[in-house]
Amino acid sequence: MPDARHVQHCPSPLLTVAQGLMAEVGYGAMSMRQLAARAGLQPGSLYHHVASKQDLLLDVLLDILAQRLEAWRRGPYTRDLRGYLRFQLARQASHPYEALLLRHESRHVEPGQRGWLEQALNRSRAPLCQIIEHGQQQGRFTVGDIASAAEAILALIDTAEGMRRRPMPVDDAKIEAWVIQMSHALLSACPPAKRPARAARLTGAA
Repeated sequence: MPDARHVQHCPSPLLTVAQGLMAEVGYGAMSMRQLAARAGLQPGSLYHHVASKQDLLLDVLLDILAQRLEAWRRGPYTRDLRGYLRFQLARQASHPYEALLLRHESRHVEPGQRGWLEQALNRSRAPLCQIIEHGQQQGRFTVGDIASAAEAILALIDTAEGMRRRPMPVDDAKIEAWVIQMSHALLSACPPAKRPARAARLTGAA
């Protein structure tokens, strides 16, 4: 695992163009010649900005995660679970390509670069983990594994995009209410290893 942050050399305007093209045709089908044409550059000059297609993919994914984290830090949302969920759902609706690329194109990252991506993913999950930890300290949440609980909540958030794309789309207010309700239910559930004694006896009796 790398012990320092990846240094990004690709300029932001080019990353934006690359993000849109990857979302449109997929990383595997995208060529650097296509990207140069879309960005208004000569194919050869593209390599003055990025060393390879693999490096470009890594830069695009890291930029998405960094932009999300910065948006959370600067946003007007409350620093609690409800505020975090509202932020993520709003970001998902306003930047639909981000989740698409993170979900489908991360598998193309080379093994030698996965450490950089995992570091960035951990940084992006950190605010949610801190919120869960704080709630647990206050006795509002009961979870056995904070990191796993955070992953489960992020998976819940991912389902919202599918709700919006249904033939009969679900209203955003209803999606938000459902995600908040399910997230609180998930964090309030006692882990199996710490079930109340009475519940354990009933299970045993069954």
